Amino acid sequence: MGTYSEKDFGVVIDGQFHSIDWMPHLVNALSKKVMTNIIDQIEKHLANNPLAVRHGERNFTIDEIASMTNRSVSTVTRHCRIGLLKASKVGKAWLITEKNYSDYKNNVYDANQIIRS
Repeated sequence: MGTYSEKDFGVVIDGQFHSIDWMPHLVNALSKKVMTNIIDQIEKHLANNPLAVRHGERNFTIDEIASMTNRSVSTVTRHCRIGLLKASKVGKAWLITEKNYSDYKNNVYDANQIIRS
C-alpha cells in the first residue's frame, strides 16, 4: 500500500480527470482500518484485472457513441450489456475507451465475450 495525495482522488467527466480537493478530508474521517481494507480490495482487484488504461486516452459516454455511430442510446447500451461494445460501468454510466470504440466501429469483437440472451 502506497502513500496517496489529494491529486490521487477525483472524478472523470467527459473523459477528463478532475481532482476533488475535499476527498482527503473524507478519507481522514474514515477509520484507518476501513480505509486500509478498501485500498487493499481495490489493489487486489486491479492486480487480478489489469486494465489497459493509458494516460491521455479519451473515454466516451453512451450518448457520444450513439451520436458518432448514428445508433440509438438504447441500442448502444444493449451492445455494452451483451459485450458487442466493451465498456466499463461506473455507477449508472458506461465509459468506452477510444480503442474499444474503434473496435466497435470496425466490427472487431471477441465472440467468447458476447452474452447470448
